[in-house]
Amino acid sequence: MWTQLHSSIHTPTDLAIDEDSVVLMEGVRETKAKPGLDSSMLRDLLGSNPRRNLILGALSEQNFAMIFPSLEVVSLHSGQVIYQGGDALHHVYFPTTCTASLLSTTVEGETAELALTGRHGIIGVPLVLGAISMANSVQIQSAGQACRMSAEHFLHALKVCEQLNQLALSYVQSLLTQMAQSIVCSRHHSVSERLSQWMLLNADGLEASEIAVTHETIAHMLGVRRESVTQAAGKLQAAGSIRNSRGKILIENRERLLQSVCECYARVKLDAAQYARRLAQLSDSASRSKTQYVVAVQASQPEPAQGADLQKYVDAYDFAPVGFATLDMRGHVMQTNLSGAIMLDIQRSQCQHTPFIDFLDEKSKMPFLTFHEEVLRGQCRRFCVVDLKPTAHRSAMTLRIDATSDESGEENRMVMIDWGAVSGRAPNPHVPVPEKAMASVWRFQTVDPVHSGVYGR
Repeated sequence: MWTQLHSSIHTPTDLAIDEDSVVLMEGVRETKAKPGLDSSMLRDLLGSNPRRNLILGALSEQNFAMIFPSLEVVSLHSGQVIYQGGDALHHVYFPTTCTASLLSTTVEGETAELALTGRHGIIGVPLVLGAISMANSVQIQSAGQACRMSAEHFLHALKVCEQLNQLALSYVQSLLTQMAQSIVCSRHHSVSERLSQWMLLNADGLEASEIAVTHETIAHMLGVRRESVTQAAGKLQAAGSIRNSRGKILIENRERLLQSVCECYARVKLDAAQYARRLAQLSDSASRSKTQYVVAVQASQPEPAQGADLQKYVDAYDFAPVGFATLDMRGHVMQTNLSGAIMLDIQRSQCQHTPFIDFLDEKSKMPFLTFHEEVLRGQCRRFCVVDLKPTAHRSAMTLRIDATSDESGEENRMVMIDWGAVSGRAPNPHVPVPEKAMASVWRFQTVDPVHSGVYGR
């Protein structure tokens, strides 16, 4: 059995490369107190970030940018079976906020959990090893989101992207280790010990103390009778370790529960730390060698040299949690960073000469053109709010755009922020924005940027 790795905010052995998740988690902490942002919206915010998955997060910027167009964010619900044993593998899944159980099933229908996969790994491992079907079934344990990629695109990526291939094989090694440990645990440890470990691993994977699960489900996962689970859970509750309620289990005293767990939990945690180090090494080695693995059929054209004095800012530009985009006088996209390309759902190599208004919904197009002209004429910083059209990889998005022109007044240099996430509200693309409210958003104010930090209202 396997445990998800904690957020890199807390765990010193976790990956330094998961910077996007750190930014999102910090944003979650700041917005948890806001009444307009509930827990499901927070999970959606985290789940829509592919880099939250540690495999995708370990990819170099170039490799991830090429793979990104093939990813599709999907929502998965608890109990959903995404693969039965023997099914052909049409997709692989990179979990971001969900967890999934790999199950073995007998002819009589008895089941047992072999491993738990979360944002640390991949669902569809047989493809990495050359198989085309699942030997075991896969059931979603905790609802959430994942990034899905077709088997065809994944196999092509493994062939031409050595870094992805090494990361996937590293996960396969950890998965086999955890499956072996699960077998040993099921043969030599009591139901109470195994139940304690199962609850701790799932709580670690969810980064929460409450698990939405029934005793019947746990019995299927452990391969024991439901009565055995109920009896063991009753003893743990009497000891003050957990609290049972209908369809939920709350870990009340983690330290006390750790006293009831078998040795397998410590071994699983040790393997998780070793796996994290391997991912970090694979990511660091790619960064040091400056190797660019091309995943797309056509490689992007090299950008012109920016000068040695600016080279040190390239990584900060690409990995910034906000989008950057430069438009010419006609409003066509000249260049963008990685976050900007993700927001617009385009490949950076194909963004040149695309009108920016092509990404906007109808109500935002004319106001944005007015804004664009104001920026080029005024040569001072301003901001506006626009709505991006939904795409195959994301839903509609509201952006705040802060912009300024260059010295010649020929370029509009923009910073794009996911305004729905920052403001603590998620826009509904099906609810039209009143004309009065839209007009208030688009009032411009010219100010002295030296004496004021407010550029528009």
